[in-house]
Amino acid sequence: MQPGPSYAVSAQSVDPQFGPVVSEYRVGGKRYWLLFGLLLFLGALMLAGFIALLADGSLLGAAVLGLLLGSMMLVLLLLSGVAVTVYTHGIERRGRFGSKRLGWDQLQSYTLNVVDPAHAGAGAGGVLGVLIVRLVTSNDIKPQSVVLRGKGGEKLTIPSQLKEYDALLTSLVPYLTDRLAAHVHQELSRGVAIGFGKRLSLDPGGGIVFSGLLGGKQTLAFQEVESIVFERAQLAIRRRGEPKPWQTVAIAAVPNVGVLQKIIAQASPKPPGAPPAADQYGWVR
Repeated sequence: MQPGPSYAVSAQSVDPQFGPVVSEYRVGGKRYWLLFGLLLFLGALMLAGFIALLADGSLLGAAVLGLLLGSMMLVLLLLSGVAVTVYTHGIERRGRFGSKRLGWDQLQSYTLNVVDPAHAGAGAGGVLGVLIVRLVTSNDIKPQSVVLRGKGGEKLTIPSQLKEYDALLTSLVPYLTDRLAAHVHQELSRGVAIGFGKRLSLDPGGGIVFSGLLGGKQTLAFQEVESIVFERAQLAIRRRGEPKPWQTVAIAAVPNVGVLQKIIAQASPKPPGAPPAADQYGWVR
């Protein structure tokens, strides 16, 4: 039997496809209630504006605000019904209008949607945008969701508004990384280059390959890699002896980012006496 994430198996029914239930998560906790409160506050402001516009006879403006208000309430309704169940051999997300399931043997990639609150807020409305984004995300740089994709095109999103979301990531992300890394190792040993999004790939005979916006490519040999670490919402790759990153790429643009880090760490031996690599999942604690 293939191992599942390292939770204690609960005494629940056994799924005929995925086996025993490992753990279950429902919406709640600080992130959900902050989002709930924010949307209610904005909804109250929109409702007041809707009533005022109706009183002034501005039907178009009232219709726009009414549509926005309805959309926000729909988001809360849909989110409140989300539940995620982890099984020994797969995962399921249930919602108000159905469910999505993905077996671990069909997993192709996972993506960490990491958002930098300062940058995201600044691009979405200046100081007010920063305050809103930080309310929803907190000041910590953590994945706001994890997107799992299957070999057949399946897509399953794990939202950060789940209770015990951090505990779920602490176990699930390393498990997915180890599972996918085994396949990538096998392909690299056969001489096959492996892509990690549009910008990064691994060439078994060359090293890390970075593809620029205009199609140009740069290569960094494995033995020249000093570190490949998370720096806020960016993945920073450093060459030995150089303080500035060789390249930086948004974490959200690098599928299987933990696999990339794991393989490069194994292919880039550290000099004698060098400290061990830092835990890249420290943000989930």
